[in-house]
Amino acid sequence: MTDSPFCVKAVLFDFDGTLTKPGSIDFNLIKRAIGCPAESFILEFIETLDDNIKREKAISALENFETKAADCSEPNNGAEELLLYLCSNGLSTGIISRNSLESIKRAFHNFKKIKFSDFDVIITRDDPVKPKPYADGVILAAKKLEVDVKELVVVGDFIFDIQAGKNAGSITVFLNNGIEHDFSDPDSDYTISQLGELKDVIRQGLPLSSGKSAKY
Repeated sequence: MTDSPFCVKAVLFDFDGTLTKPGSIDFNLIKRAIGCPAESFILEFIETLDDNIKREKAISALENFETKAADCSEPNNGAEELLLYLCSNGLSTGIISRNSLESIKRAFHNFKKIKFSDFDVIITRDDPVKPKPYADGVILAAKKLEVDVKELVVVGDFIFDIQAGKNAGSITVFLNNGIEHDFSDPDSDYTISQLGELKDVIRQGLPLSSGKSAKY
């Protein structure tokens, strides 16, 4: 946890398992389907495929799994209420994901209070930047949002989310969803068990110069 003062102007969210409930997509099943070793990561494995046909088949399989997962995904507990809270306090919001843009658009059909178009920026693997854990996507999002990376809070449920945020110099929040993970807790600035707890982090960094208090 950080005790240093900070200013929040925007919040950048991971998607699967962060804005949506965890478990909608089975990464181990995808790995088996495309021949990816259990210890490897899917996008990085696909990048190593020299055979264009094998690579295209792997990408197609991944997209099919993502489509099915998007169709059955649900908003995470408190996700929509949190996003409305951020909007009411004048904060920009964005998404940074290793998913395809199309799968994210599709998943928003299951949201009731928030739409895809409500976000100020969405960075996916379709953008010409290296995916998380690289900082490139976070830096690009900050540029599009016209905020300093230090004024950006990055929220995610996986170590890559925290690494990307820290590599960019942003404030990082790890969402553990109240469950145990098969990786050690990342060195995030804050750790929360549910999205509603993020409000407490945001309140610490809301600009006070306007004389306005945070809206609950």
